[in-house]
Amino acid sequence: MKKYLLAFLAFAGLNLAGLFCLGFLVGIVMAIGGERSADGLEQSAWFNTLILVVWPVISFFAFKFSIDKIILKTKNEDSGLF
Repeated sequence: MKKYLLAFLAFAGLNLAGLFCLGFLVGIVMAIGGERSADGLEQSAWFNTLILVVWPVISFFAFKFSIDKIILKTKNEDSGLF
């Protein structure tokens, strides 16, 4: 049960990290573009669409990584003991 909780925490952390990196990249692009404030960003349609399109991709790879590295790796190590 412990490895499933660790996998879930890794999945949640990777989701947040991926969304943070996406926001950081959008901020860099906006700063290079000369935008002075980001007040209207969350009301703009392109940003919301970008999040809705990219978030499932981030979630998929976060889930795949957490399953491969935490659950399957520990199952292979556990089965090698017997």
